[in-house]
Amino acid sequence: MNKSLMLALAALVPLAAADEVKLKDGTIYKDCSVEVETPESVSLLVPVAGGIKDSLTIKRELIESIRKATPDELESAKITKTYAKPEAMNAKELENAVADLDKVIKKNPQGLAHDAAVKARARVVVLLEEKKLVEGAQAAQEAKEEAEVTVRTKYDHEANKLLKRFKALAVRNPYQAMAVYDRMRDGYPGSAALADAYPDASRIASQLNRKLEVMIAAKEKSLEKEREILRKEEEKRRGDPKLTKEQRQLLMDAFQKRQTAIRERENQLTEVYRAYRKKVKERGDRWYEPTAGSLEAMRDVKLVAATDAERLKNQEPEKGAGSAALEKAWTLCDEKKFDEAMEALADVRTAQVPREYYEELTETVRVGLQEQRARERAERAEAARKAREDRDKKRQEERAAAAKAKKK
Repeated sequence: MNKSLMLALAALVPLAAADEVKLKDGTIYKDCSVEVETPESVSLLVPVAGGIKDSLTIKRELIESIRKATPDELESAKITKTYAKPEAMNAKELENAVADLDKVIKKNPQGLAHDAAVKARARVVVLLEEKKLVEGAQAAQEAKEEAEVTVRTKYDHEANKLLKRFKALAVRNPYQAMAVYDRMRDGYPGSAALADAYPDASRIASQLNRKLEVMIAAKEKSLEKEREILRKEEEKRRGDPKLTKEQRQLLMDAFQKRQTAIRERENQLTEVYRAYRKKVKERGDRWYEPTAGSLEAMRDVKLVAATDAERLKNQEPEKGAGSAALEKAWTLCDEKKFDEAMEALADVRTAQVPREYYEELTETVRVGLQEQRARERAERAEAARKAREDRDKKRQEERAAAAKAKKK
């Protein structure tokens, strides 16, 4: 995900520190957002989980105090949220993070934002050094492996690279893991790597399908609760004869403001999601992690998860037939058994191995068969020549014997 999109998403996710509302009975709502205030009540948005917010309206008479977050606290919370999981960044992203945090520290020489930036920077710098070492070692290992790759091993080598990435992402980011599995299935059908990944992919698809069902239900429930609160407030405004014209207008204004806030929030989430989805589709991926709080994103990914969970459950398990057929065909070529290699090549095609990975094998079998046929023809010609020579020699011997017998 690019930087601008990450910042846009971060702006929509509830921050780690925001407003605080304390009730007279001792209840404290921390990390909430005061959305609408009227003389009679205060409406809050309380973060629940996964970017989902719960709407709550509290009567003024029950509230002891309201403490709103300062700009310094909000900036500190933004930094904490943005760099909550720096271990998920690569070396280049960590370098950019260090540069951005240096700017924040320079802009805020003291205060909470300064402290949060210093703390985040220290963690990012340590991770950056580790990432450089790890990525350097990985690059050296990959270069060594690439140097050892031959036309025979290219198919499995490339498939295994995706398998390693799939397994690394399976726990950390199962959505990305399934996107990698898609690339493995499309680019390396029949590979041993695909067979290895298949059980985990089937499990992950089912788990994500169930998880998204829960997320969608929670989001829909949250939205319905917000609408129900608005409906009740509107009914109260309409049915209370004691309210003055001014009070009715204040309540009406608050009602409209809440409606607009809900609509704008959902529109923002949808706009960010659609921009992200466009970039994902340009990469050719079907799987992606739904953007925080977006119901449309959850539903779209849920459709993919449900489809894949059902397909993987019902299909025949992957067996790596393509890799096995390739290895067998090359071995038979080494043994000069080109007729059998041709049969193994048919198995390679049946396993739907992409043509680019067996073009040289096809040529090797073709040339081998031609040479084999030429040898067989030469052997037959030599056998025929020898048979003629033997026949002619025998006839000469017979004539010589006949001539000798006649002289006697």
